[in-house]
Amino acid sequence: MGRVMFLLDEVEQLADACIRAHRRNTGDREATHPAPPALRVMHDEFQQIYLSGNSTSVGEHHRLRPVTCSLTGWQETPVLAGQLTGRRYRRLHPGRVGDMPLRGPESDLLHLIQSGVDAGWSTFVVDYIDGAVIPGVGRGRFRAPH
Repeated sequence: MGRVMFLLDEVEQLADACIRAHRRNTGDREATHPAPPALRVMHDEFQQIYLSGNSTSVGEHHRLRPVTCSLTGWQETPVLAGQLTGRRYRRLHPGRVGDMPLRGPESDLLHLIQSGVDAGWSTFVVDYIDGAVIPGVGRGRFRAPH
């Protein structure tokens, strides 16, 4: 239904932060079954989309905003949750749009990110289709919906 892009090198750093936070939490004896590390597509109280991690420590410090390519390079470009999902959202109620596990039985998002970085690609692309967020990497020719 919609598409949004983030800078791939920033997403790689975010994924690394998620992995480090997960390792700290699993090493903490008081932590009760921490959730596996994942990238989380969220929207803030103004309905603007951002990418973060699913751990509290990562989510508080890392918020990647969508970008688009222009003649002057990559620019942060606000994308509203409704533009991505096609649904209406109420203001002042931040929420989660979807999670993308970094490792799972169906996909290895870490491998996808690293392959994109190794190939010299510049964007991490998130498509929202049928209620699910689907990750990908791109060369940067895609445009976020307006």
